[in-house]
Amino acid sequence: MVGNVTSLASVFSSKFADLSVHKGSHWNELVPSSPTLITTHLIYFLLGALIVCFSLVSHVIKDKLYMSEALVATIFGVIIGPIAGNIFNPDKLFPGQVGTVTLEVSRFVIAVQCLVAGITLPGNYIAREWKSLAMLLGPVMVYMWIVSAVGIWLILGVPWYVSLVVGACVTPTDPVLCNSIVKGPFAEKRIPSHVRLVLSAESALNDGLGLPFLFLPLYLFRLSNTGEAIGWWLVNVMLYQIILAAVIGIIIGLSSCHALKVAAKNNWIDKESILGFFIAIALFSMGLMSLMGVDDVFGCFVVGTVISWDQWFNEKVEESQIQEVIDSLINLAYFVFVATLMPWRDFVSMEGIPFWRMIVLAVWMLVLRRLPAVMALQKFIPALHNNKEAFFCGWFGPVGAGAIFYSMIAIVYLEIDPMPLVPIVFFVVLSSIVLHGSSVPLFEFSLTRHDLRKKLKGSMEAITAINMMQHDAQKHHAEANEDAKNVEEGVVLAEHPTFVAGDVNASAVTGSGSSGGQGTLERAGSEASTVPSGASTGSNLQANADEIHAVAVPMDAAR
Repeated sequence: MVGNVTSLASVFSSKFADLSVHKGSHWNELVPSSPTLITTHLIYFLLGALIVCFSLVSHVIKDKLYMSEALVATIFGVIIGPIAGNIFNPDKLFPGQVGTVTLEVSRFVIAVQCLVAGITLPGNYIAREWKSLAMLLGPVMVYMWIVSAVGIWLILGVPWYVSLVVGACVTPTDPVLCNSIVKGPFAEKRIPSHVRLVLSAESALNDGLGLPFLFLPLYLFRLSNTGEAIGWWLVNVMLYQIILAAVIGIIIGLSSCHALKVAAKNNWIDKESILGFFIAIALFSMGLMSLMGVDDVFGCFVVGTVISWDQWFNEKVEESQIQEVIDSLINLAYFVFVATLMPWRDFVSMEGIPFWRMIVLAVWMLVLRRLPAVMALQKFIPALHNNKEAFFCGWFGPVGAGAIFYSMIAIVYLEIDPMPLVPIVFFVVLSSIVLHGSSVPLFEFSLTRHDLRKKLKGSMEAITAINMMQHDAQKHHAEANEDAKNVEEGVVLAEHPTFVAGDVNASAVTGSGSSGGQGTLERAGSEASTVPSGASTGSNLQANADEIHAVAVPMDAAR
């Protein structure tokens, strides 16, 4: 296909070369003749055009077509990538350095997204939902690793050691792909907030905690002594890379938060600098931890969580929407880049592995990799309130930037053979982008319908209670009127004693009538005074009921 498609970059290069011949040497001062520069500028133009066009119709794409940002960017990347237009070809732009460039681009994107995920969580969310996160990062994550490795081993027939490594790469859920789907107005209207929060927190945490699963099989198969391998794994990975990253993240987070407060208190920092602070601190944390050899992705999440612990930073940036803007730009640009890296030929012609097996593996991953464990442990995950939420959380375990990041670590740092690691990882990522990015709205509607039924049921119960209160108020009002009428009759009898036989009886009636009438009058007046209050309460409740109906009835129609 590539041979039949003329490279746009070469066409542009030849056109500009012809222009430089006709216009003279001065033309090169305006337009460079280097094919690499022309290709780079063309990429700027096309990427900008994508973002502009997507921004103009983003509501239609998300709310009408039910397509995520990642899916749109992937389609665009396929169009301009080597398989189609051949405008952006990473192998030509970064000869011999594609793995390193991919690793560092993925590192930056994941570090920023993990730090943003930590910042956007409510203050002490990690402490409040530690039980749910412990289950998702413990038993569920181990299950995901084992099931992924077993599927790769059984279906593709690769060695068990390679299966464990590839399984470790695709185990973490991806914060980049997760944020592109569970954030924004579309998700906020259709996914309960507690579900979105637990998915964001889990995706950021398990992306940083994927290193132990990647390094454990390496130590076990490269060291002959199992005890020695586990010992080195505990010291090098768990203690140094994970625990030390958490400690450094806490120190950076506390220091950054204190410095920000001092600068704001003394009016040393302006609002623009506060808005861009999280990008700067992400770069600082990522660079420092990478130089130290600790888990920089996990450390960045810890930094973000500590900074937002008291919600001071969140209050400063909550109205700016700068985080959402940067998320959107990063998601679009990154998945365009990922789409140009797809090894399409290896998908269909990998040695000894037919394409249909790759399809079966994708189905295995999407159905069995996560869903059964979350459904089975739903009772032990307090953040998931019912089976529908557990089903959504179990299905929605996207594989994306994290898998690519760990596969590049395995290739660049650990010198693992790219075949069949890269084709398997990228095919699972592609399957996740397509299926998770397009099927989530179906589950969102299911969750929304469940919430609508609850709201409608609550509104009907409220209206029933209001009607009962109004009935009681009317009954009470009628009794008060009756008492007032009796009082009036008693007063009349007291003023006309001739209607009573005998002076004594008249005086008795007069006294009793006056005092009793006065007491009854006071009681009736007191009771009557309560009627307007009850009526006011009833009218207020009725107004609330009307407001509930205004929301619930259209929702029920949508259902």
